[in-house]
Amino acid sequence: MNFMNNLAAKVKAAATSVMTDKVIMVPVEKLHFDEKYKAVFKQEEDKVQRIADDMKANGFDKSQPIIVDKDFGILDGNSRFMACGIAGIAKVPVIIKEFESQKDALIYELNLQMNRRNIKDDSVLIETYNTLAAFTDENGGKLFTDVEIAEKLGVSPRQISKAKEVDLKASDEIKESLSNGEISLNKAYNQMKEEANAEAEPVKPETAESVDSGKDTSESLEVPAERLEETPAEKELKKRDYEKVILKFSLDDFEILKSAADRNNQSIAELVMDLTNDFLSCIQPA
Repeated sequence: MNFMNNLAAKVKAAATSVMTDKVIMVPVEKLHFDEKYKAVFKQEEDKVQRIADDMKANGFDKSQPIIVDKDFGILDGNSRFMACGIAGIAKVPVIIKEFESQKDALIYELNLQMNRRNIKDDSVLIETYNTLAAFTDENGGKLFTDVEIAEKLGVSPRQISKAKEVDLKASDEIKESLSNGEISLNKAYNQMKEEANAEAEPVKPETAESVDSGKDTSESLEVPAERLEETPAEKELKKRDYEKVILKFSLDDFEILKSAADRNNQSIAELVMDLTNDFLSCIQPA
């Protein structure tokens, strides 16, 4: 995918830059947290003690310098910085990076962090999206569009749209299952839609009567087969004007699509829609 190839190239470029930039030693008290950078990803505080123990035994690993901006706000290395306080490290190796804008600095940090964290973890995706979407520029406007966030996180704009809707509309039970890794974002989205459809379905008088009387309600509560078979993608198509397109795939390519759709808990139609939207977002004029 173009998104992932572009992202990999950016991460590689960032890593190469870190390896070639000048490293200097500075007093650890000169460094400080910068909340706008720290907020991009949740801090993994359980790692701090392990890093501190290693520092006590082996000192600070100079192959892993802390990355800071010109004001010594930490871009990368928050856990190492906290561990220094525990381990009693007085001076640390740093690389100072300068940027033309806050947006450039955040993109740089995001590229570094993407190499280490599993953004495809759907609960992390929602949390990271919300953080990036909350950043504003000097005029109070959004610093990143949803399409930019999707590109930076290596996911489709459609996935971002689903993440936003699940975060806003899904039940607490669905959100908890998603957070625990029990279900994927696509499954959470589909369950949310099913619950909404069930709530919108009017209860027939005879259904209410049969429930009150204790009679078997399996027949009266049965959901029409056509509603069960209709996917969210198909419902979306009904809402808009569109040209019908017939796609022909080799058997091998079809199996690849089917396998990818199954992994994402999608129908093949939904997957093809997502891939098409990704492609169109890439070629749209700025």
